[in-house]
Amino acid sequence: MKYTLITGASSGIGLHLAHIFAKNNHNLILAARNKDVLSLLKENLESLYKVNVKIMPLDIAGEAGAANLYEAIRKEQLRVDILINNAGIGYHGKFLEKESQSDLDMINLNIITPTILTKLFLQDMLKIGGGKIFNIASTAGFQSGPLMSVYYGTKSYLINFSEGVAEEVRDSNVKVIALCPGPTKTSFEKMNRIEKGLFKNFHIAEPGDVAKYLYKNIDTNKDVLVHGRLNKFMIFLTKFIPRKINLNLIKKIQEKK
Repeated sequence: MKYTLITGASSGIGLHLAHIFAKNNHNLILAARNKDVLSLLKENLESLYKVNVKIMPLDIAGEAGAANLYEAIRKEQLRVDILINNAGIGYHGKFLEKESQSDLDMINLNIITPTILTKLFLQDMLKIGGGKIFNIASTAGFQSGPLMSVYYGTKSYLINFSEGVAEEVRDSNVKVIALCPGPTKTSFEKMNRIEKGLFKNFHIAEPGDVAKYLYKNIDTNKDVLVHGRLNKFMIFLTKFIPRKINLNLIKKIQEKK
């Protein structure tokens, strides 16, 4: 039996992905820290869509967290043919005003976790002759971001990492894709009050629309998917703006009003 593994499945884009994949008859493995939320989600999805849902209430941050998730899935002998590395965190504010642990927590979940999970499941997918890995990055990854410097850096890593691995497995039946949404209504946005800066000045996408976009492009041949025409245009436009000017613009956009 094949499964789609979604990390960060208890809210936001991950929650909507769970519903869309279940609606389209995908059996699911859902990973997040909140066991109660995952249990309710499992009950809901199985009753609505008649699919098999496994829950993994784990802290998957960092190398150990990612390995624990992989081993738990391996122990149950579940076959993952689609991996969606969706879990992520961020903060808004000056780099020097934040505790180093906040940076490390973000790097662990946004970079280390998807890197390790990609390596482990990619090996399995190559052995069975097929699979797909989606790494949820961000349009932020196409530039540097004052006042969200570490977050932008982690998303830039995910884009470049995904493209590199995609090229390495080009001749196989395994696809590695980076999905880049723009500002999206998620718990991340609310938790960090980013609406005072970045989100106040841009259109905010619905997480359900981002999830639908991913599923619509499930069989894409592209290495990078950018959600939203405006986001695609802005990325294209930044290629013609000097980096210093672009940095200054982003800083002004993200400064609290």
